[in-house]
Amino acid sequence: MYKLVQNKSKPGYETLMDILNQFPELSAEWLMRGDGPMVRDEPAAPAPAAAYPGIPYAVAVDASGEELISVWGIKAQGGYMLARAQGQEASVPLDTISVPGYKGRTVRAFEVAGDSMQPIINQGDLVIATITERLDLIQPKHVYVVITDELVTVKRLRGPVKKNEPLELLSDNRYYDPFVLPQKDVREIWHVQALLTRSIPANRDEAYDRMLVLMEMLAQDSQQLRNLLLDVAARYDVKLMGENE
Repeated sequence: MYKLVQNKSKPGYETLMDILNQFPELSAEWLMRGDGPMVRDEPAAPAPAAAYPGIPYAVAVDASGEELISVWGIKAQGGYMLARAQGQEASVPLDTISVPGYKGRTVRAFEVAGDSMQPIINQGDLVIATITERLDLIQPKHVYVVITDELVTVKRLRGPVKKNEPLELLSDNRYYDPFVLPQKDVREIWHVQALLTRSIPANRDEAYDRMLVLMEMLAQDSQQLRNLLLDVAARYDVKLMGENE
């Protein structure tokens, strides 16, 4: 701001748009070119925020018109976002799957990238999700797939969300901080209903078993250390602290 005031820097387009959004009574002609009065004759009404559409993109159907569960892998998700942003048909070939209990519903499967939802959801897992048609239907702390023009992410949502409120996204992995998305950036929200995972532990009690082994090793080391100290004390005719008289 100091450089702008001192005429050492020119504001960019985004800066000018931010100023006009904050002060709608200012004239864009005056701000950008210096033409005309500084204040508009009639203050400009703020542009209404785009409503969450709640409509899925690129629905796959079979020969009878029945919706299929299309599988969007990590690589395919980039093409999905690009096609959606440009208003084009998604050109990425998709796999489809059938899951009992979801016939007749708008369902999609998304491959999970990263470790932000561990330990429950892992890299490479598939989440089966149904479209969320309205933001007020979001259930607090449930898992959702959130799609914008720039990302596809699996998170828990604070929800429900009121009109024009940002969405707060939460990770199960505490290494990752919560973050917010402006409501206007959200294109689709899918409520996760099921999980197809490749990460099944070989032994659910592995950590407990390892702890028992370590405790046994410590006990053996402690007994060996005590025997050694008793031997040294006997040689020098001294008593250990805590030893019975």
